Amino acid sequence: MKIIKSFLKKLFYYFLLFTGIILSTSHLGNNYMGISDEEGYILTIGICCLTAFVFEYLLPLIKRLIKS
Repeated sequence: MKIIKSFLKKLFYYFLLFTGIILSTSHLGNNYMGISDEEGYILTIGICCLTAFVFEYLLPLIKRLIKS
């Protein structure tokens, strides 16, 4: 049960991150940065993947290395 709860919590967090970046890039991209929606989606997916990598792999690895 704890694993499912942790998975749903992470899924919800990354969903909020993804939608927040999509909304901000679509608004700011069209008006200020000159980025189309397609480029904004690629940028958003890249940022979300990088964030997931850092939080799910890199930070736990660094914590384990510091402990040992």
